[in-house]
Amino acid sequence: MLATATGIPAPTSSSLHWSMVQQFMMRHTGNVLRDDQAYLMESRLQRVTKTLGFNTVGELVAAACVPFAPAKLSSAIVEALTTHETSFFRDIAFWRTLQSDVLTKLIDKARAGRRIRIWCAACSTGQEPYSLAILLREIAPMQINNFEIIATDIAEPTLEHARSGFYSSLEVNRGLDIKRLSANFTQATGGFRVKEELSRNITWKIHNLLGTNAEPTSCDLVLCRNVMIYFNETDRASAMKRLIAATSLDGYLALGSTESTREPGLTLMSSGLYLKSK
Repeated sequence: MLATATGIPAPTSSSLHWSMVQQFMMRHTGNVLRDDQAYLMESRLQRVTKTLGFNTVGELVAAACVPFAPAKLSSAIVEALTTHETSFFRDIAFWRTLQSDVLTKLIDKARAGRRIRIWCAACSTGQEPYSLAILLREIAPMQINNFEIIATDIAEPTLEHARSGFYSSLEVNRGLDIKRLSANFTQATGGFRVKEELSRNITWKIHNLLGTNAEPTSCDLVLCRNVMIYFNETDRASAMKRLIAATSLDGYLALGSTESTREPGLTLMSSGLYLKSK
């Protein structure tokens, strides 16, 4: 590292590029990338660099992480640096509680002719909304058409993966037993694809929890699990207000098991699961 006239090390081009990436991700996604995560710039952006025709990661960052950069470049950065850790029926204890304490009540409303709206925010590659659709088909097959699942994510490539319904053998083996796999998927080259009837009640949309786009409204259930941990306090509060506003009165909000909130009007039911009571 070079030294300045004051003797203080001057920032290298790589550290300047990492700073650009940090600021870009904060502006666009709210994700807080730490200084000690700079290795992600090389490890996750190398392939993107070649795909988009740049010679170095630094060139890509300089072109993509600036105001008014082409959407194709910005989207590629977001896609590569956003954590997409997910699986089918992730945290099985949560799904058992959701079924017993929430879905049974929503099914009763559906039987009475009520249209039930569910929002899966930051759905990543789609395992959560598909898990929800699988569970509803198992426990309420006659009411399934009274349920609307809106699945959103910030990155178009990630959402396209989810929309395609195609998953590798490794992906389906994370959370699906053989009974659920055979009932809801057909085998395809290189993996498995969800059956058409499973995706029929799911609508996929681009949405940024910190952006200007409007979120769904009057939702009986909102799921936004394991997302807030990547936000700073200010952005977390902003996103929470939007999630709560999207939840109908007597509706439910589900966060990750390690996430919590003390927002007024929410009553804690179990770890990460809240009832909007006013």
